[in-house]
Amino acid sequence: MKYIFVSHGDLAKSILGSAQMIVGEQTEAQAFGLYPKDDIGGLKDKVKQAIEEFGGGSDIICFTDLFSGSPFNAVVGLMGDYPIRHITGMNLPMVLEAFMSRMNDTNSAEDICAKLISEAPATFIDVNNYLGVNLED
Repeated sequence: MKYIFVSHGDLAKSILGSAQMIVGEQTEAQAFGLYPKDDIGGLKDKVKQAIEEFGGGSDIICFTDLFSGSPFNAVVGLMGDYPIRHITGMNLPMVLEAFMSRMNDTNSAEDICAKLISEAPATFIDVNNYLGVNLED
C-alpha cells in the first residue's frame, strides 16, 4: 500500500513526519502542501507524478486535509484517471492506523479505507467529559 498526503501548507508533511517519529521511517509515502503562492494545477501535477511513480494502481490511498478545499480538489481531479482511493479529513491517529494497517499484506486499499472511516469517530475525545471535569463548578 502506498500513501500520498496532501494539505494546505505544511500539515501533510508534518503529519507524515510525526507519524514516522511514532511508527518509524516509512517507505512509499509522500506528502505535498499547497502554499499561498502556489496554484492548484502545480499541486495536481506533483500528486500526479507521485501516483505515476507509485505505479498508478489501486494500491494507492490519497489523504487530504479538508473536504472541498484546493488539495482535495486536486486529488479529485486525478480520480478519473487513476484507480486511487481518497480519504479526506486526515489526522495523526488516522495516519498511524493507516501505516499499521498496511503491515498486513492481505488488507486492500478498500479494506484500509473502511477501517479508517469506521474508527474515525474514536479519534475525537472530549477530554473534560472523559475525565469528568466540570468547568461550571
